[in-house]
Amino acid sequence: MLSFDEKKAIFDSYSELTVNEVSMNRLNYHFTESAVAKTTVVKFLHPKNGNALIYAGYLPDEETVKGYISIRDEDEGTIHKLVQQAIEYLKKTEDGFEEGYSEEWQDDHRDVLTLQYSNGMWSILMSHGGLEAIFKTKEAAEGYLADEGFFY
Repeated sequence: MLSFDEKKAIFDSYSELTVNEVSMNRLNYHFTESAVAKTTVVKFLHPKNGNALIYAGYLPDEETVKGYISIRDEDEGTIHKLVQQAIEYLKKTEDGFEEGYSEEWQDDHRDVLTLQYSNGMWSILMSHGGLEAIFKTKEAAEGYLADEGFFY
């Protein structure tokens, strides 16, 4: 079982996390660049027993306690994996996509259009970067691309 200092060193190694002291000298680590209101990745790292909770909102509710899982007995590799998964999940917007997410669609003539998520909207960009169309939903953009003979 890793000590408080060992777990703290793991969390401190993530430059994208900021640490805040909370009650009883416990530490929370926040991902301030989160695409959603939730920013706490590590909650209540305890100086006496080394336990902490890591955000796991991507797991089914029955596998977490209010969206978090305990790391009391986890090894270094597992803790790194859980922190990385939490950060990656928090990078995604409420729509489930990370800002700047993109896909390349192609037609039978090898023409390529890029479907890109930005500011809550779906843009279709031509190969030279010009805007072809913009849609509120991914489904609408995909429908347009399919109607125009493009596939992913």
